[in-house]
Amino acid sequence: MLFCWPALCWLVLSPAAAHPAPAPCDIEALRSAAKAELPTRVEELARLHGFRYGRVTIRASRTKWGCCTGDNNLSLSLFLMTLPPHLRDFVLLHELCHTVHHDHSPHFHALLDRLTGGNEKLLSRELRSHSIPAR
Repeated sequence: MLFCWPALCWLVLSPAAAHPAPAPCDIEALRSAAKAELPTRVEELARLHGFRYGRVTIRASRTKWGCCTGDNNLSLSLFLMTLPPHLRDFVLLHELCHTVHHDHSPHFHALLDRLTGGNEKLLSRELRSHSIPAR
């Protein structure tokens, strides 16, 4: 089953106390993997669903999985690489939906729900069970 869903810019992560702080070498490995995979996956999902976006940057954000600017540039946390692939896609689709609706209006949620096969709430709940590792 193909999962295609964007990042939850509005989702503030749950406390990460259960996760040990990653070593600097682990963070760099995540950064390399994120830079290699996420921009390509954003491009695939955007093409598949007809989204247009600016550039994609990878950051070590520990408070958000991703964010979409008013200019439709996407900023993604390298810690997305710790998520299962279907939740990474959910986060990416969430952010891509922000290129159409720069808010969390009913129209935004309807679009995201349609793109996730009616599973937006289920995936959002699953995503909330994950957190970014502590510093």
